[in-house]
Amino acid sequence: MAKTKARRLPYYTIEKKLFGGSQWKKHLGAVAINTPQKISFDRPAPGTAPTEEINPPKPSREQARQQKLEAARQLKLVEQAQKQKRQESRQAQLSEPGPKILDAEDHEKIPEFDLQDLPEAMDKMGWPVAAHLARKWFAGPSHVFNNKPDSEQPWDDKIVTLQWALRNEGVQAKLRELLVDDIYSDKAVALLKNKILRQVSDEFRTTKSARPASSFIARIINSDIRQFHLDWQFQRRKVNTFHGSSWLTPTEVTAALGNFALYAAVGRFEIQGERYFNYKKAPYEYCMDAQAILTHVYIYIKDNYSFNDDDPSKSQYLGHWNKGGMVTSYIMNTNEFLGLVNSQWKTTIKADNEERLHIDWDYLSFGDENKYPIDTRSSFWKKLLKEDVYWPVYNSSFNEWRKKKERGQDFMIYSQPELYALNKPITLRLGTICRPHENTLSGQ
Repeated sequence: MAKTKARRLPYYTIEKKLFGGSQWKKHLGAVAINTPQKISFDRPAPGTAPTEEINPPKPSREQARQQKLEAARQLKLVEQAQKQKRQESRQAQLSEPGPKILDAEDHEKIPEFDLQDLPEAMDKMGWPVAAHLARKWFAGPSHVFNNKPDSEQPWDDKIVTLQWALRNEGVQAKLRELLVDDIYSDKAVALLKNKILRQVSDEFRTTKSARPASSFIARIINSDIRQFHLDWQFQRRKVNTFHGSSWLTPTEVTAALGNFALYAAVGRFEIQGERYFNYKKAPYEYCMDAQAILTHVYIYIKDNYSFNDDDPSKSQYLGHWNKGGMVTSYIMNTNEFLGLVNSQWKTTIKADNEERLHIDWDYLSFGDENKYPIDTRSSFWKKLLKEDVYWPVYNSSFNEWRKKKERGQDFMIYSQPELYALNKPITLRLGTICRPHENTLSGQ
């Protein structure tokens, strides 16, 4: 008789390195599990009451007798079908000369995983910021991000901080590129000039003082960071999963933000220039040949926390999870590696929009392993230990949960802007700005 056993699959865990950082560690021996179970959505959403079970009316004596007979009949049919299946399987095994390798083991019941266990697992992995973001998503009212980065969306500017992200050396390197090179590009300087000119012109034309303020600092008005972003940002630098990782291994920055961007906005600038009355016009005007010197910029993070897929039939795989943490399949590891080798195979940021390229190999597939829960079989003697069973999680998992619970809020992430002095201030010639002379108070 041919023996049967399930194929062993490699999987990866994130392991701490001896001298700091982390790295992928490959393991052999996981077994895919074929089960009718799904990731559980049974736990009530945060802030909602448990669903009350309504007990059906007690059946009459005759109804109870008929139900018992029907149950016995159904049980007999199931037993007969199972017996026939075993006989057919045994005959198939006898006809095969060698051992048979199954893609997955069949199990009716395995340790369950509720999607709301994810934040707890993130905490155990040492990712408290990622856990905080996930809890906020679960607790919020149902809202789907519309993929327009500058549209009005719910937002949070308290959970993620710039200094937290800058603990990562890759993010530090991207900030240096932004401050040393990017903000001095021709396109950035042209946009910067337009934004400062608008502010200076409005200020000069609405005041009656002959000596209007010469120093300005951009501010967030009424705590509206989205409007601040629209009014003052003039350059950005993309940070992809490679730069947020540690030796090609995901960090909390990767887990919380994935691909994101550092933004530069107008900070502090000085206004210089000769002020004079222009008598060549009737009525004459009070004018200024304005020059702005940008001495400081604000730097901040902007990202979206959402679970949208470009192609719903290929929902993004987010790893295999249980209450203790995450492992990942070979498929995900390879996919991430491609993104690291060539960032254009992942999210790109262009103009004022985030664009995702449709690359056929963005979701590599070497089989259906990612569809199955896996059992890592850490015990030689026992199967399906709760700490060994991991469930595949996808973007679609969150979308299905949202549909069922009517909760789950996509939102924009901002960090609070932080002021940075420029080693090389940017000088902008704004041209001549004038206002009617009667709007100027003499000697003021």
